[in-house]
Amino acid sequence: MIKYAFVRRRVSAPPRGRHRPPRRFGVNPAAPLALALIVGCAPEPGTNAPASDPPIVGVWRLVSWERRMPDGEVTLPYGETPGGQIAYLANGRMSAQLMRPDRVFPDTATSTAEEMRAFILGSFFSYYGDYTVDPEAGVVTHHVEGALHLEWLDSDRPRAFRLEGRDRLILSTAPDPQMEAGGVNTLHWERIPSR
Repeated sequence: MIKYAFVRRRVSAPPRGRHRPPRRFGVNPAAPLALALIVGCAPEPGTNAPASDPPIVGVWRLVSWERRMPDGEVTLPYGETPGGQIAYLANGRMSAQLMRPDRVFPDTATSTAEEMRAFILGSFFSYYGDYTVDPEAGVVTHHVEGALHLEWLDSDRPRAFRLEGRDRLILSTAPDPQMEAGGVNTLHWERIPSR
């Protein structure tokens, strides 16, 4: 059981010759000035108010990945049912992991190091960094800090984005000049609900 001790303090009278100022009730004379400063610093609704999180904030599951080559050929880089997720955090950080789930791991006893490297790079990809959103242009730019492919390090990767409803995100590599030779990749993502 917790016991609380209450101590009664003795209040002494003011020393002789001094008196306490009378208590005033009412408005502090500085209060109107303080209120005016607070109101004057508040942003007007819809103008200087802090921006809300971009609509892409969340974690998304990869549904499909299609690559359209310059000659019109369409391929599925990670097959009919690619695996992966991309996460956009409210603090401006992002990460992406993509994989081919139907891959068959090569025999390590008979495969060369080059074959193993080709297998890994051809069936899994990941990167992370900051991101910025230009809502008017419909572009999200991934500022890559770390990636499985070393040529992506310290690069900016713009992606056109479009939302279909609240739970479907479509990203396209069309605005990325570094991806033009390899065709245009279009990735469909589905929001993973919070638990």
